[in-house]
Amino acid sequence: MSAYLVVDLDIHDPQSIEDYRSKALPLVARAGGRLIALDAEPLELEAWQASNILIIEFPDKQAIRQLFASPEYAPLAAQRQAAAGSRIIALAGV
Repeated sequence: MSAYLVVDLDIHDPQSIEDYRSKALPLVARAGGRLIALDAEPLELEAWQASNILIIEFPDKQAIRQLFASPEYAPLAAQRQAAAGSRIIALAGV
């Protein structure tokens, strides 16, 4: 069953995030992920103040777990964490 990674970032170093994305997205693709939404100005409807949201579709939650646990992604996670406050969740598709 598909799974969705939902990422909400408070970016304070845009250049580092751009560099991070250029390196992370190929790893995401190798893990079977596909970027389906990226919005720096999401429409806020109720009680969620977000500044930069992205959604990535994966084959399943295991693919997300494996990506986050991979040695290739570890330095990129550290780069993202240094460049932005992150809130990240994984959701099962229906």
